[in-house]
Amino acid sequence: MPRLLKVLGRSFLLRCPCCGQGRVAKSWFWSPSACGQCGTVFEREPGFYLGAIFISCAIATVAAAIVVVVLTLGDLASREIALALGLGLGLSIPLVFFPWARSFWLGIDQYFDPR
Repeated sequence: MPRLLKVLGRSFLLRCPCCGQGRVAKSWFWSPSACGQCGTVFEREPGFYLGAIFISCAIATVAAAIVVVVLTLGDLASREIALALGLGLGLSIPLVFFPWARSFWLGIDQYFDPR
């Protein structure tokens, strides 16, 4: 369990899951193919980051659904406004959390299949 927490902590900080020194993301939508410190390859194979897309979309869907349900059932906003806010969250959350989704996916892979 401590090793999992270490890997997830490094992922949260957008650091290499192996050494914790190299950066996983150089900019918002660009990441290097390997760690600059230890050489760990980040681009495993084509389609590797599909799991990151799934994580990001799942978080966005849950957050949007919670907002819509709370606003609608609590009579805090009209149905149209609640749906518009839910749609906005559903579209923006994957973009906002893109680097962390990739980093967490890389960390989870490193934990279960160490290189």
